[in-house]
Amino acid sequence: MRVTHELLSERLMAVSPMRNPAMIGAFARYELLGIPELDAAWDAVNADFRRWVEAPGNTGRPIQEAPQYWDRIAIGTLQERRTWWE
Repeated sequence: MRVTHELLSERLMAVSPMRNPAMIGAFARYELLGIPELDAAWDAVNADFRRWVEAPGNTGRPIQEAPQYWDRIAIGTLQERRTWWE
């Protein structure tokens, strides 16, 4: 399901000063999903994130080191975009 005319990952690559490959990749993984699929992806990614946070070896580590960091940002941004902008 493609819900926008221009993919966000492509726009970010073209104009974002960050051009972070991990961030762009996360958007590319999720940007074609609709709201129900984004909600399911959020539940799965957030469960993995919680396990990472609760693991004893990750105590005190910044959340930016979590493997799910960019996925959570991408999914949350896309959920907001689908709900309010599209």
